[in-house]
Amino acid sequence: MRGLAAVLIVPILISSSWVLASGESVYSIGTIAGEESSHFIAQNSELEEIEYENVPFAMRALRDGNVDYVIGPHHLLTDSEMIAQWSTISVLDMFDISDYFVAMIRSDSSQESGNDELRYAVNSALADIFQRGTAFSTHQLWFADLPQLQSSNFEMYEDAWPTPTEGGTLHRILYEDTDLGVCMLDQESSMTGIDDNDELVGFEVDMAEMITNSIASHYEVELTLYSHDSGVFENVLSDLTQSDLCDIAMASVTADMIPGGFITSSPYHVGGTVIVSSSESPEISNVANLFSPHGPQDAESNFDLRIIAIFILLIFIVNEAARKD
Repeated sequence: MRGLAAVLIVPILISSSWVLASGESVYSIGTIAGEESSHFIAQNSELEEIEYENVPFAMRALRDGNVDYVIGPHHLLTDSEMIAQWSTISVLDMFDISDYFVAMIRSDSSQESGNDELRYAVNSALADIFQRGTAFSTHQLWFADLPQLQSSNFEMYEDAWPTPTEGGTLHRILYEDTDLGVCMLDQESSMTGIDDNDELVGFEVDMAEMITNSIASHYEVELTLYSHDSGVFENVLSDLTQSDLCDIAMASVTADMIPGGFITSSPYHVGGTVIVSSSESPEISNVANLFSPHGPQDAESNFDLRIIAIFILLIFIVNEAARKD
């Protein structure tokens, strides 16, 4: 009788394994309309996408447990003020690092020199900022996660301050203009935005301010930041060609966006796609694995392993039942 009962259990176990391996969604992932995050979910057949019109709708659904997680661009989903409004929501991880934001500077030419010196001065200032930890505290002021860049990323520029050449761009900024002109964009995010006083504020503005102060401190001069809102990226390029308007651009620019005739600093910020969870979210041990390719072959392989395990268990049960009978 016990052997017969053991045999009858097998179809039940196999059918339950088949249900688990049949491709049903395991996690629901919220995305923001227009932010092109769907391709991460498409890689894994165990994920179900639920698209929301905007970030507030997605956050509300996450809070209420209507979706397990939400993914989207770093600058949208890690805004420190927004996260503070949702006490049960937190940033899990940046699982896709894709954006390395750099300052854009004019290249040296027959008409203008000293821009490469300015680039080295900006990089040395970044090394100083990250070494002193002010970049870390500034990041946490605007974003609800940890920065990806560390002081070790700038070791090559520590104590590598250039000597300004008279007649060059860096020399002009330090001893003639006494200000650093920075082209920026109102991105309506923590990166850069317009405050109630109609002034540019945000992470990039603070970074530009710290770069300006670090350069001034090293060369022992008075130097102020002049931030200019260029409106759109195309205007950033044209504005930067005018030396009386901008000396560098900090507008969430990545190296692949920069045409010829310009050079770049080291990255001052790293962005990408993040995943956000709530107290209602299920626990996951590895976020990266969640968005790695999974498909029918994986399910079939897991199913095959389950069958083998079940039959081994069956043999054991039958043997034990026969021995006791």
